[in-house]
Amino acid sequence: MAYAIMRAKKLANMGSVAASLQHCYRERETHNADQERTPDNQHLGAKSTDEAMGKLRALLPEKRRKDAVLAVEYVMTASPEWFDKATPEQEKEFFQRSLQWLADKYGADRIVTASIHRDEATPHLSAFVVPLTQDKRLSAKEFIGSRDKMRADQSSYAGCVADLGLERGIEGSKATHQTIQQHYAAVERGVKPLAVITPKAVEPRVLRKGLFSSDVETPEVVAERLTKAVNDGFAGTIAVAATALQERRRAKEMQDTAQDLRNRLESLQGPFKGLTKDQVKEVLKVAMTFQMENKKAKEQSKVHRREQGKNAPVRGQSR
Repeated sequence: MAYAIMRAKKLANMGSVAASLQHCYRERETHNADQERTPDNQHLGAKSTDEAMGKLRALLPEKRRKDAVLAVEYVMTASPEWFDKATPEQEKEFFQRSLQWLADKYGADRIVTASIHRDEATPHLSAFVVPLTQDKRLSAKEFIGSRDKMRADQSSYAGCVADLGLERGIEGSKATHQTIQQHYAAVERGVKPLAVITPKAVEPRVLRKGLFSSDVETPEVVAERLTKAVNDGFAGTIAVAATALQERRRAKEMQDTAQDLRNRLESLQGPFKGLTKDQVKEVLKVAMTFQMENKKAKEQSKVHRREQGKNAPVRGQSR
């Protein structure tokens, strides 16, 4: 089973944006990247941190809150096993759809830059977008401000790549892109025999040899080294067990969702009993019209309230 994976991170100051961009463009040391494959990376929209920062500044409104989120960094990828089997055409389609999903959500002009990284364990798209509303306000809250919105985004994103053989990521997972890579690496280790602690490993190691004396590990250092070795050895087994647990939870969630949909469908079918197909279409058409009118009225009301707020006199000041 292969998953579509999407993570979003808020960046609230220029320093954090620049640091993330430098990592994206490999302008700072990246320990988990293979330098020999770095030339295979692709950069879209901007070719350097300086160029991307220039585009960001041009998009930002002059007046904004001090704590406003300046950019949202997205990492969009899939399970490693999907990339192992995907054709070049499928991989290209995956990244194109990922970019299109961002354009549909924020607007293509709000995407500052995007990079396809192929020099890490799993190919992925890193993209930076400015959460700028239609009325030119910075508001990450309106785009990703609640759990419901984030859950809806995960489902929507998975839906746009579903026919490529990908499913929605595990709901409730808080893993970052880096921990995702570590998790799958641990799963790979989990199918291999664990390392055996030999009597020699228990002996204190010589840290530095001197002419008359040598520094050796203290008992505390030996204990720390062996503890790390045991933890590393069992990491794969734990990861495999965690994956199995998540799969069981996901199966239960899917059963509950299917039952909920059946119940909702039954409740929706009641009012339409006895109507012809044409009559049902007409009722749905009228309902959609009312829904659109209500949405438009709410948007107009919001604009009106904001204009009233701007034009309201300052306390103690006459009109």
